[in-house]
Amino acid sequence: MPASFPLIQRLASCLILHLLFHLWFNSMAPRILIADDEAGIRFGLRDFLENHGFEVMEASCGDEAIACFDQTPPDLILLDYQLPDGTALDFLPRLRSREEGVPVFILTAFGSIDVAVQAVKLGAEQFLTKPVEWSSLLVMIQRTLEHRHRQRLLDGKTPRQSEPDPFLGSSRAIGELRQRVERLLPSDIPVLLLGETGTGKSLLAHWIHDHGPRAAEGFVDLNCAGLQKDFLENELFGHERGAYTGAHQAKQGLLEVAHEGTVFLDEVGDMDPSIQVKLLKVLEEKRFRRMGSLADRRVDIRLIAATHQDLECLIQSGRFRSDLYYRLNALTLRIPPLRERVEDVEPLANSLLATIARDLKFPAPRLSSGALEAIRGYPWPGNIRELRNALERACLYSIHEEIRAEDFALPTRLRVMDARETNGDITLQQVTRDVVQREVDLCDGNISEAARKLGIARSTVYQKLKTPNPIS
Repeated sequence: MPASFPLIQRLASCLILHLLFHLWFNSMAPRILIADDEAGIRFGLRDFLENHGFEVMEASCGDEAIACFDQTPPDLILLDYQLPDGTALDFLPRLRSREEGVPVFILTAFGSIDVAVQAVKLGAEQFLTKPVEWSSLLVMIQRTLEHRHRQRLLDGKTPRQSEPDPFLGSSRAIGELRQRVERLLPSDIPVLLLGETGTGKSLLAHWIHDHGPRAAEGFVDLNCAGLQKDFLENELFGHERGAYTGAHQAKQGLLEVAHEGTVFLDEVGDMDPSIQVKLLKVLEEKRFRRMGSLADRRVDIRLIAATHQDLECLIQSGRFRSDLYYRLNALTLRIPPLRERVEDVEPLANSLLATIARDLKFPAPRLSSGALEAIRGYPWPGNIRELRNALERACLYSIHEEIRAEDFALPTRLRVMDARETNGDITLQQVTRDVVQREVDLCDGNISEAARKLGIARSTVYQKLKTPNPIS
C-alpha cells in the first residue's frame, strides 16, 4: 500500500465533512442572535448576515437576549460587551448554561487584554474589537459553525442527550406512558400530547425526536399561545422578498428549517383556524407556500403537537377544525399530572435538585423527611414546573444543610380542609382551587404574579378558579 494512502483517506474525510456542512448550511439557515443596544449596528449586521443566508434575531439588552435564547436557541451569538443592563461577562455564564455548545463572539469598543482573558475563561469563542471588518467576521462565523457541525458529526451525539428523563419515576401511570411512546417511535404519524401546564410536554416531544428515526435531523419548536395570525404564519411558512412592507429579504419558515426532521407545535389549540387549514395541507400533501409566493414547496416533517386544552370543546365552539383534530388524534398521549403519580415526586425532586445545584454551582442539598412529606401532600397544580420553581426558591432561601418543609412555604398556600368542614364531600379539583385562590389573595389579586409563583399559565389560574368552592 502506498505511504500516501492514509493522507488521501484523511483528505477525503475532510472533503466529505466540508461538503456535508455546506449541504446543511444551504438547507437550514443558521440562526444568529445579535445582542447590541445600538439599533444602527443591529440593522447593519442583520442586513449583512441575511444577505449571506443567515436567519437573524435581535436583542437590545442582556435580559432580552436571554429571553430570545429561551424562545428559539441560536446557532451563534454576537454579544456586545457593554449592554444597558450589564456587561457581556455578566450574561455569558447565563447564556452558556443554557446550551454549552453555542459559540459566543463578544464585540467591544473597550478592548483590553484582561477583559479578553476573562471572557475566554468564561467560554467566549472570540473577543473582537470594534469596528469589525464584516467580511472577516463572516469568515469567522462560517468556520466556527462548520467546526461545530463537523464535531457533532464525528461525535455522533445530539446536543440534548443530557436532558432529564421524561419517564423518571416508578408509578404505573408513567410506566404505561413510556410503553406507549416506545411503540410509536418508528412511526412518522403525527403525535398529539395532552396534559396540564407544566407536565413536561416539551421535554417528551424532544425525547421522541431524539430517540426516533429523525434524530440526526433538525428539531424546531414553536409555542402558538398568544401569537398573532400573521406572525405565526410567517414563522411557520416564511415569506418571499416584498411579501409585505418591511420584507426586504426572503425568509425560511420553520417547516423548511425542519425538513426531514421534527416540528413541535406547543399549545396548538391557540392556533388561528386559517393557519390550521394550511397546516392540514402540510400533513396531507407535504406541500405549502411561503407568504407572497405562488409556488408550492415540498417538505417532509414529523409533527408533534401539544395542548392543555380540550380540543373537542374548541371544535364545538368553532375555534379548532375537526379535520385537523382527526389528523392529529391518530396517536394521542396523555401525560399524567403530578398529583396522579405521587410516588414519583421524590425521585423527580432529587433529580431537579441535582440540576438546580449544578446550575447554581453548589452541592445539592438533601430533602428532610418533613420536606418530603410536605411535597408529597401538596397537589402541585403547576405540576413539574411548579415543583422545580419551589425547589429553586427553597435552595436559595434555605439556611440549613438540608431543605426543610418550612423552606417551601407551602402551608401558607395549602389550606387543609377536613371532613368536618366539607361533610366529607371534597374533590382534588376543589383543593387545587383553594391553593390557587390563596396564592391570588397573597398577591393582592395580581393574576400574573400568582401564575408566576405557582409556575402555571395565567389561563390555568382562571380555569382553576372556576371550580366551585366546596365551603362557599
